Amino acid sequence: MGSFPPACPLCKGSRQILELSPVFDELPPLPSIAKMLPGVGYISPRPMCPKCNGMGTLREEEGVGEYPPPPVNGFDTETKPASISLSPDQQAAVDEILHWFSSTTKKRKSLAGFAGTGKTTIVGELLRRLKGHSIRVCAPTGKAASVLRHKGVDACTLHKLVYVPSTFCIRCEKTVQIVKGFDKKVRCPECKGSSIKTKWMRVPIIDADLVIVDEASMLNQSMVDDIESLTQKILYVGDHGQLEPIGADPRIMREPDIRLENIHRQAEHSGIIQLAHHVRVGSHPANWDGDHFEDARVCGITKLIPRVLDRFDVVLCGYNKTRKAINSAIRGFRGFADRLPELGERLICLQNDSDLGIFNGLLVTVIGKRPSYEYPRYDFLDDAGNEYLDITIHPDQFEEEKRLEFINKGIGLFDFGYCLTCHKSQGSEFDKVAVIEQIARAWDPARWRYTAITRAAKQIEYWMPMGRL
Repeated sequence: MGSFPPACPLCKGSRQILELSPVFDELPPLPSIAKMLPGVGYISPRPMCPKCNGMGTLREEEGVGEYPPPPVNGFDTETKPASISLSPDQQAAVDEILHWFSSTTKKRKSLAGFAGTGKTTIVGELLRRLKGHSIRVCAPTGKAASVLRHKGVDACTLHKLVYVPSTFCIRCEKTVQIVKGFDKKVRCPECKGSSIKTKWMRVPIIDADLVIVDEASMLNQSMVDDIESLTQKILYVGDHGQLEPIGADPRIMREPDIRLENIHRQAEHSGIIQLAHHVRVGSHPANWDGDHFEDARVCGITKLIPRVLDRFDVVLCGYNKTRKAINSAIRGFRGFADRLPELGERLICLQNDSDLGIFNGLLVTVIGKRPSYEYPRYDFLDDAGNEYLDITIHPDQFEEEKRLEFINKGIGLFDFGYCLTCHKSQGSEFDKVAVIEQIARAWDPARWRYTAITRAAKQIEYWMPMGRL
C-alpha cells in the first residue's frame, strides 16, 4: 500500500490510494488485440477522500492560486543562478532579440532550436534582461506550460492568454459567480434559476509588452492569426526539427529568424538527446550505438504486454487503430470496465470549442463525473492545474479510430489518453515514454522519429516491430 497523502483540504480527513494488482498475462500481437481480463484496482493521480466522497480532490490547498507563485524574474532563485552563463550562439540570439524588441517595429520574431540547444535558457535570460517590462510566456498545451514552470519560467496556456471565462444565467442574463465542487448547486442570485452557462470570451487585447510563445512548431495559421491580432510584439520559440502543425502551416519554424543547432555539454550526456539527433539526420534507430546510455533504448518487439505498457507515462504510435487497441489494453489492466471514462482516467481533447474553453490536444484527468441519459458531463483537471467543470462530452467518440463529424458546439470530443499518436503528442513532455515505430509513406520519417523521441524527459524506449530491424 502506498504512503498516505496530506489530509483532505475540505473535510480534513485522510485520502487513500488504491493499489494496483499485477494479474495479467500477455497481449496478442498488434494490431489484433483481444479482450482483456478485468483488473482489481487503479492508482488515481488525485487520491480520493472517502469521507467527503472525493470533494477534496477538486480544490487546491489553502493559499495556492491557479498557478504556483511566479518565480522571481522568471526563474526560481533557489535552483537557478541570478546570472546565466551563455554560449556564444545563445548570447548572439539574446542580443538579436533585444535589439528587435527595443529598436524595430517588426511585430514578430522567431527563435528555432533543436533539443538540447538551450531555448529555455534564452527565454530565462530574456526575462531577466527585460525586468520592468510586461512579458507573458505561454505554450499551446497545458503540459508544455507545466514543463516551462518546472524549469523556472512562469507560463500559462495560449488558450488561457487569449480567452477568459464568463459565467451567466441563461434566464436573466446576469453574471454568476461559479462555485467549485461537482455536487454543489449553482443558482443565479437574481432569479434563483439553475440554467447557468460558462462561455470563454476572447480578450480584446493582451496587455503585455512582449508575448513569448513556446512550442511554436505546433501553431497553425489560424492560431497565429488569432494571437498576432492581440499583441504588439511576439517571439515564437520552437523546434524546427519537429513535425509540421496540423492544419495550414504558417512556416514559422521552417523559416526562423534565429537558429540554434549546437548541443550543449549538459545535453551530451543524455541518451534521449543523442538518440533524437541520431534519427534527425536520417539515420535508422536500429543503427544507434547507445548501449552505454541508461535513459534511452532501442529494441525489437513481437508482442505487447499490458503490465509493460502500464510502466510508461504514455505510449506513442503512428496509427489510430493501434492507439485504440493499446488504450483498451491499458484500461483493462488498470481495472476500468466501463466504456466511458471513470475517475482518475486521462483523456485527450480532439476538437476546439471556445465556448467550453477546451482545445485540440488538451490532456486532462477526470476528477468528477455526472451521468446523464444522453450526454454525460465531467469535471477535468489539466497539467497546468486548470479545472474544466461541467463539460458535456459525446459518448460515441470513445474508442473510435476517427473523430466524429458534425458535432454541435458545446459538446466536447474526447478519447482516452494512455496511448497517443505522435502527431497528437506534439507540445507535451512525459517522464517515461515508449514509442512504437509506425510511419506512413506521406510522413517524413526523420521528423516523425525525432518528434516522438523528444517527448521523453527522463526515459525513452523505442520499439521496432520485428521485421523492420
